[in-house]
Amino acid sequence: QGQEKLSCNPKKENGTHVVLCELGNPMKAGAQITVDMELSVSGLEDMGEDITFHLQLRSKNSPSPTKAAVTVTVPVEAQAEMELRGNSLPETTVLPTNWQEVEGSRRLEDHGIKVEHVYEV
Repeated sequence: QGQEKLSCNPKKENGTHVVLCELGNPMKAGAQITVDMELSVSGLEDMGEDITFHLQLRSKNSPSPTKAAVTVTVPVEAQAEMELRGNSLPETTVLPTNWQEVEGSRRLEDHGIKVEHVYEV
């Protein structure tokens, strides 16, 4: 019928990371639920090309011992938006007409006017 926000709690269980979400308590017999989950997972650099989630419904009711599990594999995709901006200081440079490069000199002034290029990514 309506939409409700789930309360989920992360915990460690048998050496794996588990997120436990309470769907309803008590839940009426024959109830059908659709759940959309958005997960934020960090540290995917070393995961390879995909990540696998094991989803399982559990019931605390004694007449429902089955714990059907589903495995979902999601491809890991990297996406980035970049912008490159830059400028030169000074924007324009004019060498004097009598200027000559001094061959073998280690002084910057002997190789031309200093121009600084600044870029921001």
